[in-house]
Amino acid sequence: STTKRAAGTAAGANGHRGSRNLPSLGRMGRTLTFGKRTKPSCIVVMFHGLNDSAECCSEGVAQRWADGLKGCLVVVPQSPDRSIWSGEPGTLGYDWLRQRGVHDTSDNEANIRELQRVALARARHVEAWIRDLLKKHGLKKNKLILTGFSQGSILAAVCAARLNALGAVACGGVTGQPVYSAEKDDYVGGGWMRWEELLPKKPVATRFCAVNGTEDSCVPRRNLEHMLSAFDCHWHWDRGVGHDFPDKWYEVALKWMKQAFGQ
Repeated sequence: STTKRAAGTAAGANGHRGSRNLPSLGRMGRTLTFGKRTKPSCIVVMFHGLNDSAECCSEGVAQRWADGLKGCLVVVPQSPDRSIWSGEPGTLGYDWLRQRGVHDTSDNEANIRELQRVALARARHVEAWIRDLLKKHGLKKNKLILTGFSQGSILAAVCAARLNALGAVACGGVTGQPVYSAEKDDYVGGGWMRWEELLPKKPVATRFCAVNGTEDSCVPRRNLEHMLSAFDCHWHWDRGVGHDFPDKWYEVALKWMKQAFGQ
């Protein structure tokens, strides 16, 4: 499951090809739940990484977190869009930020505009889903923590701040993103997409926990520290570790969430 959470290094093509309707904004592809399914006192949402799935993302972590957080419902949604690497049934992977790839990919500003367009559309989609989730369980945003792994950390950070949720955990993130070309039917570059520009302009009370390795090339440290500079953030930098997701990271996140929920 660790390898799948960090997926995003293989080549190949599948899924949607240059569709005008990307990202898809219909129902979540799949949603798994763990812990207190009725009358929970708090909610943790887990967002999977690129070419990952709800099942793989939750493996070995979701139940551990549910057991460690009193009265907590852990919810793991799955993007409705398959990744370009997604294979046959049983090996399907999904992508929260599926791109059309019809812009000029040699223009970095055009790349940033496209990724921000996709991310904002997905954020609004996810936020509507979260509001329904909170309403269903009669909970307020101060009982909500969003967590994300690799690509999922982008959504966790942006949506938590935009919703003014209690907190967000970026595990192996916040990452940059690869840039998709429909002409090449593959990724042709990538980098930091100035995610800080998607955050609220006014101060919010959302707290952050960022858990990363110092050798992670997917997480540009200077950009991330700038992005979260205005927030109360707990930083955990694992010396010599890359985009590896060791078990220790989940314990760091769990300890922080327990404190954030006042447990």
